[in-house]
Amino acid sequence: MASYGSENSNDTGSVPCRPKWQNTIVLLLLSLLLSSCAGTEGKRPSSLAPVRAPGANEALLSVFLHLAKPASVGLWMEVNSAALVGENTVIPLDMERTPFAAGEIMGGQRFVARGVVAPGRYRALRLTINKAALVRQSDKLFLSVPEPVVELPLPTDFRLEAGVSRSLFLVWDEEASVRNSAFFVPSLAVIPEQLPLLADLAYVSCPDIDTVYLVRTDNNRVCGSLAISGKPTYMAYDPGRKRLYVLATESAAIFVVDAATNRIIDRIKIPMTVNPSYFLTNDGKWGYVLDQDEDSLLKIDLLQGNLDRRIRLGDKPRFLLWVPALAQLAISSGLSRTVYLLDPETLTTRGTVLVGNGADGLLATDNYLYVAESSSNTVGINDLRSGQLIKRVNVGFMPRRLVQSDSRIYISNFSDNTVSVLAVQQQAVLRDIRVGEMPLEMAVSANHKWVYVAEQGTGKLAVIDQTTNRVVQHVELGAKPQHLLVVP
Repeated sequence: MASYGSENSNDTGSVPCRPKWQNTIVLLLLSLLLSSCAGTEGKRPSSLAPVRAPGANEALLSVFLHLAKPASVGLWMEVNSAALVGENTVIPLDMERTPFAAGEIMGGQRFVARGVVAPGRYRALRLTINKAALVRQSDKLFLSVPEPVVELPLPTDFRLEAGVSRSLFLVWDEEASVRNSAFFVPSLAVIPEQLPLLADLAYVSCPDIDTVYLVRTDNNRVCGSLAISGKPTYMAYDPGRKRLYVLATESAAIFVVDAATNRIIDRIKIPMTVNPSYFLTNDGKWGYVLDQDEDSLLKIDLLQGNLDRRIRLGDKPRFLLWVPALAQLAISSGLSRTVYLLDPETLTTRGTVLVGNGADGLLATDNYLYVAESSSNTVGINDLRSGQLIKRVNVGFMPRRLVQSDSRIYISNFSDNTVSVLAVQQQAVLRDIRVGEMPLEMAVSANHKWVYVAEQGTGKLAVIDQTTNRVVQHVELGAKPQHLLVVP
C-alpha cells in the first residue's frame, strides 16, 4: 500500500504557531541544509565541557549535590574544585568553578564534577570553596569562609574497580552551614548510591562516558550509574524477565542487564554490522537492530545470542517502531521518503507508506501513523491500514521524535529547541514548549505525569509537567544524554 496524498491546510491552534507563508520561506532556505544531514544529529556547537570515557583499566566517578531539607536560609556558595583523596594520592576531578544556590536547587539536584580515576580505595572527597553568601532578593551578603578546603569522608571501604561507573551524592544542610550570621562552615556529607526498587525508574544512556544513569521519577534525581563499554545508545526493557537491553554502537554489541541487581549478565555480539544505530524488542525474545550505514535490519535471538536473519532496506533507515495494531515493524527511511511495514518473523515487506521529506521518528495510535518529517518541519498523519495521508501539521524546525501521553503527542524539534504539543483528537498543535539545546529523545512517566526530554546540547533532561505543559525542572547529567527509557 502506498500514499501520495496532497497537502492539507493545518489548524495549528495557539502557540505562537508560525504563519504558513513564513514556513514556506524558511523551508526553501533550510531544506538544502537539512536534507544532507537529516540522518545525523546536527553539527551545532555544544555548551558541554569535553568528557571522555574511562579506559579498560580505569573507573568513572560522578558527583551530584542535593539539599538535606528544603531551602530556608538562602545560601549561595561557589566551588572551585573537587578531588578524590586516596591513601597516597589526590586525583582532581573535572570541574569548572561553579556557583550553587540553595534556593535554586530546592528539591532537585545539581551535577558537581566527574573524573576518570585509577582503581583503588579512596577515603575522602576534597572540595575547595571560593566564596559564600546569603542571598537577599538580588543582593549577596558575603560571608567569611574560614576553611575553604573541606575533606568529606567517603563511605567505609569505598573502592572503585576497573571498568565501573559510580556516583556519589553530596547532601548539603544549608541551615547548619551558617555560624553567627557571619561565617560559612559548609555542612556537607557524602552518601553512596542507594538504588531504589525496580519501579518509577528512568534509564538515561550517555555514550560519551560509557554510562547509563538511573533517575528516580518520583523526585527526578540521579540515584546511580551503570558502566556500559562501547558507547551505549538505545535501550529496551523486557518486563517479564526484568531485563534491560542496551545497544553499544562502538562495540557492536547488546548488553543484557539484570534490572533487579543492575548487573551485566550477558553480552551479545552483533555480527555483520557496521554502524548499529537503533534497537528495540517487542517481546524480549527477538531484538531488532538497524544499521544505517549498511541500509539493513538485523533480527537477533536475544535468548540464544544468535543472528536469525538480515535484510537490506531503503536508503538510510532511521527509526524503528513496533506497531501492536498490525503486529508489524515500521521503519522510516529518510532519503527514500518511505515507511516500510515488515513481518516481524520473516522481515518481509508487507506494505509501504509514502511520506514527506526526511522521515524520522514514528508513532502509531488510534489507527493513525504519525511521522516526524524532519526536512519539511511537519508531522504527517497517515491512516495506519490504508497508508493514505490524512493531514500534515506544521511544527518546529527539524522534528525528530514523538511520544504520546493520554490525549497529547509531544514532538521534539531538534533545531529550534522546542517541543510541540499536538492534540490527538483535533490533530492540531496546541502550543510549543521552550526547552534547552538540541532536544531529541523523550520518555513519559505515566505515574507522575512527566515528559522527559533529552537536551543533547546542555547535558540535561528537561522535565515537562503534563498538567501545565511547562518545564518545571531539569535533571543535570553533565554529559550528552542519548536515549531515555522509563520503567513504571
